[in-house]
Amino acid sequence: MDAAPFAVYLSELDDEALTRLLVARPDVRIEPVPRGFPQLAQRLGGADSIVAALRTLTRDTVVVGQAIAVLGEAASLPAVARLLGAPEQAVRDEVTQLRDRGLAWTSSGMLHLPERLQAHWTAELGGGRPVAKMATTVLAEELRVAASALGVAADGLRKPELIARLTEAMADLRSLVEVIAGLPGPARARLEQLRQGGFGIMFGFVDPRRRGTDPTDLLLEAGLVLRPNRQVEVPREVAVAAWLAEHENRLTGRPEVAAAGTAADAVRPTAQAAAREVVRGLSMLLDEAGRTPITALKKGGVGPRQRSRLAKRLSSPDDVLVLWIDLAYAAGLLGEVDGGYAPTDAYPDWRAAEPSLQWAAVASAWHALEHAPLMREIDGDKEHPPPLTLMSAAGAMRRAMLRAARTGLSMRGAGAEIDWFFPLHGYDPEARDEKIAAAVREAELLGVTAGDRVSELGEELLAAIDDADAADDEAGDDVVAEAARRCASLLPGVDCGVILQSDLTAVVSGQPSPAVSRLLVTMAVNETRDNAGIWRFTPASLRAALDAGWTAPELLAELAAIAHRAVPQPLEYLITDAARRHGQVRVRGMRSCVVADEALITEILNTRSLADLQLGRVAPTVVSSPFDLDHVLARLRAAGLSPVAEDSSGMTIIENRQEHRAKNNRITTAKRTKSRLTAAELVGRLIADPHGEHPPMASTSATFELLAQLNRHLDDAELALLSHAVDHKDDVLISYRDKNGSPTVRQIQPNQIFGRWLDSWCYLRNADREFTIANIESVAPPH
Repeated sequence: MDAAPFAVYLSELDDEALTRLLVARPDVRIEPVPRGFPQLAQRLGGADSIVAALRTLTRDTVVVGQAIAVLGEAASLPAVARLLGAPEQAVRDEVTQLRDRGLAWTSSGMLHLPERLQAHWTAELGGGRPVAKMATTVLAEELRVAASALGVAADGLRKPELIARLTEAMADLRSLVEVIAGLPGPARARLEQLRQGGFGIMFGFVDPRRRGTDPTDLLLEAGLVLRPNRQVEVPREVAVAAWLAEHENRLTGRPEVAAAGTAADAVRPTAQAAAREVVRGLSMLLDEAGRTPITALKKGGVGPRQRSRLAKRLSSPDDVLVLWIDLAYAAGLLGEVDGGYAPTDAYPDWRAAEPSLQWAAVASAWHALEHAPLMREIDGDKEHPPPLTLMSAAGAMRRAMLRAARTGLSMRGAGAEIDWFFPLHGYDPEARDEKIAAAVREAELLGVTAGDRVSELGEELLAAIDDADAADDEAGDDVVAEAARRCASLLPGVDCGVILQSDLTAVVSGQPSPAVSRLLVTMAVNETRDNAGIWRFTPASLRAALDAGWTAPELLAELAAIAHRAVPQPLEYLITDAARRHGQVRVRGMRSCVVADEALITEILNTRSLADLQLGRVAPTVVSSPFDLDHVLARLRAAGLSPVAEDSSGMTIIENRQEHRAKNNRITTAKRTKSRLTAAELVGRLIADPHGEHPPMASTSATFELLAQLNRHLDDAELALLSHAVDHKDDVLISYRDKNGSPTVRQIQPNQIFGRWLDSWCYLRNADREFTIANIESVAPPH
């Protein structure tokens, strides 16, 4: 790609304009940063970088950009305004939006687009050559028919004159739009097919025997298609007019979004309750994962069966559980362990934090997610289970809706106008509406919205994100801290209340402290989840606490310390009785001996459900078993007994419950460790070294040279990104074409170059993969 003219334009920008552009395009500030304006132009012109910038545009800005592509070398501000039938000032405003994002630039009064963007939008336009070039191989009589249909007095004109007059007629795009609008439906559909190439080769030849029956005949008679060398082709002028007619490309301005109809203070309690509920749910999920890691599928992710079992244990709807898993992983609180998922080392600090900080960490992670947890795309016929990452435009759609609905407007109303606020989402109407519904429900479940409006919590979250953007601050932790500070008064710490009841339950209000949660998890079973948590004490749950080394007096003392009332007598009796029975039977590890008083040993020997333990009496108070201690313990407990374990010397074995922890997950670690310059810092480097000569360019590295030999079409900026990722084991985003020719986009972490392959960790497949270096089509920083 020739980026030289763009590089010259960039080098001529003043500091303020260049800083504004770099703030809008944060991906180009990720290390290794561009060295000089030529590499900056290459990075800004990269496919992935352009796509990320396009997702921030509104419909009117996209329309102006497409009009520039349509006009090509003739694109000027007045020409675009004439093409769209719009005031020049309205066009100028949208061109400013494009320029501020590095998606357009001006030179000698003409408007230009990056080469890849120009090619993309030109390809969408379709059509063939200009009529002046095409008509030279069209029969004169057919040119006469076309010219007459477009209102040209064609009688007696020679072919050169017919071509000139036809070219002049087709230059009037508005007249062509009117002709196209008057076509019957089948003819318009055929024009669209021909414009996009569907009939241009296979079905372009017109059979004279079918005249009058094929919609193509109507197009020929209307002068909208020609037959150079007897093959039907749509002139470029007609393609432009068809594009205008199809998309009704007028600048409409921002659509009116209705007010929400509810006041912020009216929905405050609902939003606060939702925010506390999502924090409570995540705490329960992660506490459960700490006791027993969540089982993962072989391909990674939590499958539907495991989710169903987990949802039942946590009394959570299945789809809400999917949201919790995705949020926990995105916030860096859940990570991978062997065979599953467990809390990371970051979880204890989050668990002990104030509610506002807990919520801010989760809500900001949700805001940044690129997919919709409640509407995960399907990979073929197979589910793509949480928390596996996936490419999606749902996240950008969610952020566009939130921006549009701020300051008291309807969230659903913003969703209804999403085609204006986020025109390049790429979804069909059904999928688009599903993503909108998912975004609305997720926002409600987090308390970001309530009553069809952005809540006060949501406004403060978005304000914190805006402040970080305005300050050119990319540190996620700073965004969380600022959002927590702003939300502190809306989510104050609520004292945890525990009420012990005579029906052997504990009702917990507020956010349970770590100490309360640890005690209740140790000695009770969570039953239901609502505005207050309900925990039930059972003989089995108390036996588990005694197995972990607690004593009855300790349990009663801890309960008295956390409860608002005295320990009820039934609960005291249950704890005392459990302690009395605990240890009446002792299993000594010698594979294995069971020791108890003579009467109880006799009862055990006569218990039918224990027959398969093959117990044999070796003394009046001792029986032996050929099975391991753990198996014998489990069977005796299943029979309703309360045994304790002893080692070979007779010492009681304290059964410590292991809390499982995962290392910080790859995605979160990568996001937090990416090195990114501020816009002002990069501006300073570019001005100091506009040609990238000092220090020496990355092309001097051996990895750079090797990659350049193995892949001839990547530009210097892309080779610099890829070689830096290989040398530093950093993440990078690649567009890749596999051996079958199928394109795909992968976020990878390169391990090493092996021959002509790049051995890498693939986040999409959650496994190591080898990529043929020659098949890498583009390289970009990770999202």
